[in-house]
Amino acid sequence: MKITLDPSLDARHQSARTSSILSDWYDATPAILRLWAIQPEGASDAGAMRVVVMLAPSLDGDDTSLAWMANGDAWANELRGRLAGAVQLEQIDGPLPEEFEIDGEGVVLSSLCWRDDTFSQD
Repeated sequence: MKITLDPSLDARHQSARTSSILSDWYDATPAILRLWAIQPEGASDAGAMRVVVMLAPSLDGDDTSLAWMANGDAWANELRGRLAGAVQLEQIDGPLPEEFEIDGEGVVLSSLCWRDDTFSQD
């Protein structure tokens, strides 16, 4: 599935409730640089949502694996609690090209990146 770094091109099927919950969580989780919520193809509305995150680099370098190892499970549990359903939380490493591929197919429900200063919003 192709994902673009321009959120206006990706999130065409946003659910207001889901988008609001994810936006609040993203706002409260400064280690997350970018977030994409994806409803897998063929999954019902109650099916597992994929939440793909790109972490901000650490203050002392570009390593994100320590933050992921320390917080990944807790973040996934927080999202499951807030969204009242199955969430598959995944981490990808950046920087990313303008358009990139991830495994699987689906619909982007939400794309958040206001914390990422590499994205220029005109």
